[in-house]
Amino acid sequence: SEGVQSKQKWSYVKVNMDGVIVGRKICILDDMDYFSLALQLEDMFGKQSISGLRLFEAESAFSLYYKDKDELWRAVGDVPWKEFVDRVKRMRIACKDEDQRVPSSSAFF
Repeated sequence: SEGVQSKQKWSYVKVNMDGVIVGRKICILDDMDYFSLALQLEDMFGKQSISGLRLFEAESAFSLYYKDKDELWRAVGDVPWKEFVDRVKRMRIACKDEDQRVPSSSAFF
C-alpha cells in the first residue's frame, strides 16, 4: 500500500497563476487529456480574467507551463499526455506578454 500512497502523493500538482497570490493543487490523475486539464484550470482560475483562460487557444492571453522532474520549465502540450503526467511537478499559468522570460528561466517561484 506504500506504493499506492506514494502514487497518490505525487499525483497532486501545485498550480500558480500570474497575479494570483494563492496557488491551488490539482490531482493530475483526475484528467484524461490536455483538454480536461484546461477545463479544470478554467474552473479554478478562469474568473481571474474577463475573457477566461481559454488555454491552448490562439486568442488566449495565457500560456501554461510545467516544471518537469529535471527542474526545467516547458510548455504544457509539448509531450504526449501520459509522459506529461509522469514528468510534471508543478504548473504555472503565465500572461503571454511575459512569455519571453519563460523558456530560459528556471526560477519562476
